[in-house]
Amino acid sequence: MNKNNLLVFLLILFCFSVLLYFAPKNEFCEGGADNYWHYFFSKYSYQYPEFFLHHWGKPLFILLSGPFSQFGFIGIKLFNIICGILSSLICYRFCKDLGLKYSWLAIPILIFTPVYFLVLQTALTEPLFSLILIFSSYLLYKESFFAGAIIASLLIFSRTEGLFIVFYYASYLLLIKQWKYIPLLASAFIAYAFIGLLAGHDFLWFFTEMPYSVESPYGRGNWFHFFKYYKNIWGTPHLVLLLLGIIILAINILKNKELNILKRLSNNTKIVLLVLVPAFLFFSFHVIAWKFGKFGSAGLERVFACMIPSCAIVCVYAINTLSNIKLPKWTTYISIVIVLFFIISYPFNLYHFPLKAVSDEKAEREAAEWFKLNKKEGHIIYYAHPAIVFYADLNPFDKVNNRECFAYHKDCTIEKTKPFYYFWDSAFSEFSCNNSIKDLESCPGMKRIKEFKENNFQLYIYEFTPAN
Repeated sequence: MNKNNLLVFLLILFCFSVLLYFAPKNEFCEGGADNYWHYFFSKYSYQYPEFFLHHWGKPLFILLSGPFSQFGFIGIKLFNIICGILSSLICYRFCKDLGLKYSWLAIPILIFTPVYFLVLQTALTEPLFSLILIFSSYLLYKESFFAGAIIASLLIFSRTEGLFIVFYYASYLLLIKQWKYIPLLASAFIAYAFIGLLAGHDFLWFFTEMPYSVESPYGRGNWFHFFKYYKNIWGTPHLVLLLLGIIILAINILKNKELNILKRLSNNTKIVLLVLVPAFLFFSFHVIAWKFGKFGSAGLERVFACMIPSCAIVCVYAINTLSNIKLPKWTTYISIVIVLFFIISYPFNLYHFPLKAVSDEKAEREAAEWFKLNKKEGHIIYYAHPAIVFYADLNPFDKVNNRECFAYHKDCTIEKTKPFYYFWDSAFSEFSCNNSIKDLESCPGMKRIKEFKENNFQLYIYEFTPAN
């Protein structure tokens, strides 16, 4: 093993160890209810096989993460950590094949970008999408068009936004006159269409069962919403390198007269077309969607973890160019050490790992732990937030015993003959389910048995006992 390979191995081992150390120690994860539901769909997919075609749950994510989630929440976290590690290796290979010095820097730059480090320790779909996206671009760069097109076709089943990225890859293949591979971009869609047809869905179920309405229920924002959260997404050191890389890339293309992409694609133009443009399209889509309140956008910064591998490559491009400045070698090494220090330490200064549960997460966790020790058998459970069934280790798809608060009738006419618990919280129960404390306390046989309060969040557990 040469020195470079040893360094890469040690970096991968370091990154993997750090992620694996903190993942089980975090008291909560980024993603809220989405985080829990993605875990639930993955974990119970073998019990409910229809989940393998669940649009919102993401079929490819469920298929690949399912074996891991059978080992619990830490299992699905391990799956996402592996996705991140594989993405970092592809970024390293991409940089090396581009002829960039210090290509090994792509590994820590990617892993310790704040939003990426955060989502790798969750059950969210962003890490898998980021892996497929950067792998597709790398294969197309290497002119492995057959494999690249097939891998790219998987994007839409890991996250729905992959649809317009697939169309972009089609235009790239058209540009470089490799149009014979364009039909392969539909290979995953066709395969899942036939599988869906056999399972009782429409052939075009990907479109007919789209879970996102055109008008987002989460409202809308402004053009600069995501720019305000640059520290949470990239972090200052990463963003400085990214912007420098973009500027240097533009200067080099202009200086070397590489603008005529119809005639010849240089390495610089390939970086733009296969690294920058997909990331830019992804970013632009979410900026526009949030600005106009479309396609289920909730203005979440975490979605940009999908494009961070592309950003890491541009950062290495910037470092490569700056390292060519004629200065003593020791200054270059010291500069790299300083950059690495700030990049690796940034997410820890920002988020203070391991993450401690606060407010609603803390109250829900404590309530579920109390409930596990004090629950009575034979009771139905009504809850507003999935954290309750997550921490209590209950099956949310067992609608006989565990029901979301939407199923509770305000007039207390449901299940009068059976005892039940209702977990009322100040964030979701009244707002989402239209169940107020007054409704519960006016129900004969209903008694408040426990309270949990954290900051401005309240969670009350009610027990209903039917009259004899």
